[in-house]
Amino acid sequence: MTESGITPKAFHTVARVVVDDGLLGCALVRELGLTKAELDTDGDFLLTEYAGAIDLRPPGEHGRRGIQANFPPDKNPPSNSPRGGGRNPLVRAFGRQIGEILDLTAGLGGDAYRLAHAGHRVCGCERNPAVYAVLASGWERARKRGSIPAALVERLSFAYGEGADRIDSLEGPNLGVYIDPMYPPPRRSSAKPRRELQVLRALLGGQRDAAGLVERSREKAARVVVKRPHHAEPLVPGASFEIETKLVRFDVYVNPKRMEAGSGE
Repeated sequence: MTESGITPKAFHTVARVVVDDGLLGCALVRELGLTKAELDTDGDFLLTEYAGAIDLRPPGEHGRRGIQANFPPDKNPPSNSPRGGGRNPLVRAFGRQIGEILDLTAGLGGDAYRLAHAGHRVCGCERNPAVYAVLASGWERARKRGSIPAALVERLSFAYGEGADRIDSLEGPNLGVYIDPMYPPPRRSSAKPRRELQVLRALLGGQRDAAGLVERSREKAARVVVKRPHHAEPLVPGASFEIETKLVRFDVYVNPKRMEAGSGE
């Protein structure tokens, strides 16, 4: 068992996900190619439905409510003016001049939402089909309930697939890329992360191509922001600056050649 209480198959191995009977008719599940399989004595991740959205339950916890993508992600969102930064360190890391942002590791969509809330136009990419199913169904539920301002809905979108495939298509000035790879295990025992992160780490393991994503993004984007825990080394050396909080660090890579002339940072 890990400190999170969930047993991953291996840190770099994607675990098996099975689909509950109630979701087999879901168009999103069919589109993603997720099909029913026999449960391995409660040893697999389970996709099911709860309160109008897809719910992901880890091994050994099929009888307990799983994780979902909830929007808005924060009960008390920061009062950021559009691209003004406010007190949100992630928004400050991108600065005032970055307009559009490609989030290569959308996960459950919280950071993409925060950036869109601050006024950026954001596309969040998620490559794991089970995680994308949770993300897309949570976003659709929030939109149907009217929980999201119409202007924000226009600025934020999510896509299924490899974010890396979109890097080379980035064209134009003042574009940003956000990368939030799964954290490496802490050097020593510490407080447990949120349950959502525990489950995602157990499902996804590590992300071996993260450093390569940073290197490629630096060539195409005006600003690349990488989220890291304090105990981890930078994925790529040479960050322009860092923004630290009590829990995380944002490594910021600025490419002046990709900034619009006269716009500054």
